[in-house]
Amino acid sequence: MKEKYRKQQISTVGLVAHYKLWAGLTTTATVFDYALNGNAGTVTNALPAYPGFIFDGVDDVISCGSGTTIDNIFDATGTISIWLRSTAKGQGDVGMAITKEKWSLQLNSAQNSMKFTHVFTGDDGIWSFDVSGSVWEHVVLVYFADKSIDVPVVYVNGVAVAVATDQEPGSDTRTSDAGDSLAIGDNAASDSAWDGKIGEVMLFNTEKLADAAKSMFEISRWRHGV
Repeated sequence: MKEKYRKQQISTVGLVAHYKLWAGLTTTATVFDYALNGNAGTVTNALPAYPGFIFDGVDDVISCGSGTTIDNIFDATGTISIWLRSTAKGQGDVGMAITKEKWSLQLNSAQNSMKFTHVFTGDDGIWSFDVSGSVWEHVVLVYFADKSIDVPVVYVNGVAVAVATDQEPGSDTRTSDAGDSLAIGDNAASDSAWDGKIGEVMLFNTEKLADAAKSMFEISRWRHGV
């Protein structure tokens, strides 16, 4: 095949959930799991608006179920890849990008700060990092939950950023998220709604470090005008 007709693709090794939110609804109120693991998302109130969905910061969410393929992805190093654009801090100033109840990625009382939380026996682990806020950004977060001393590795638009430890886990024993529903744009309590847009979302049960993070950003940035 001639080079000009070839398009670089994101590696799907370890891919357990994939939501091409830029493609809109696949059936009524549903987004498809392109990892083919059956973790389809049920859309409540959020509206498709290329290249993602609009979340109003009040009651919009995409609920993706609790399939076993998305349980405890950080046990052997997992990765979140997500495109985000906030228009405000969201509900309670902590707008939720994505969560599975025992872990979450959300705003940190400001549009230009995000935090990642994982529940452990004792104190939860909480880490934070800076983003630009209010513009489309690609965030890749890599984490291994079985080591209480481990700090997530984060890339924003393909570039590694500093991660601060706000609270160290209280033990080496993480709390299982098996049975918890994966949600995009809010949490189960419906009190942390995202205000803005969310684009393509991918979850991996393996690590995606510098080269992979840069590749995922470069391959998809055109869609988000970055």
